[in-house]
Amino acid sequence: MNVIRLFGACTLACAIGAAPAAAQTRKPAPKPPKPQVSAATREKAAETNANPDALVLADFQKRIEAYMAIHKDAAKDSPPLKETKNPGEIKSAQEALGARIRALRANAKAGDIMTPEIRNKFRRLMYPTVNPTAQDKLAPPSPVKDVPVQGTPVQGTSGKAVKADVKEELKENAEEQKEEGGKPVVLKVNAMYPPDSPLPSTPPQVLVKLPKLPEQLEYRIVGKNLIIRDVEANIIVDFVPNAIQ
Repeated sequence: MNVIRLFGACTLACAIGAAPAAAQTRKPAPKPPKPQVSAATREKAAETNANPDALVLADFQKRIEAYMAIHKDAAKDSPPLKETKNPGEIKSAQEALGARIRALRANAKAGDIMTPEIRNKFRRLMYPTVNPTAQDKLAPPSPVKDVPVQGTPVQGTSGKAVKADVKEELKENAEEQKEEGGKPVVLKVNAMYPPDSPLPSTPPQVLVKLPKLPEQLEYRIVGKNLIIRDVEANIIVDFVPNAIQ
């Protein structure tokens, strides 16, 4: 009897000891990014009775407008972009415009547009879309993809499904890049986006969360990073590292 009791006690102790070990192997869910607003923005918000986040987004738009002024100035002295499907002509036009833009913003660096507080705001805007929320997990499944059930969020449409889509797209792009031998994308302001590298698409569920850009610019997700690409010049305007938490 004592042997049985001893065996039972050992089994229980092992089970208790194994539980924390199993828990440690579980990868914790990413936490939502904490708001990071500069002291200057908080002071301005207090003086004008404005929302700090609204001021951050307004600052982003001003910085984009400043870049677009450079883009338009560069376009005046660059060969006109003609309607063509010839890859060589498209590449030549992009390189010419890109070179002119780089000359006009030779001292540009990461963070000139995507400042630390703007980067933080973008991460916060993207987080609920690429990470499943409690509301998303509790939402009932829908028989029709992306169509809510009785006005409630569809299970997965704002979380797991989008993140899975992003991963799948990135995987496909990585495979395509490997097959075609495309160069890796270097996260550097004014750098040319490798012409032979695939352009990963950005899920529409993510785009609707982000501030609208002029037609000459676009968002692209490269790995876990979000870049702003000048479509006509094929250069990286600025970027948000680790935009997807």
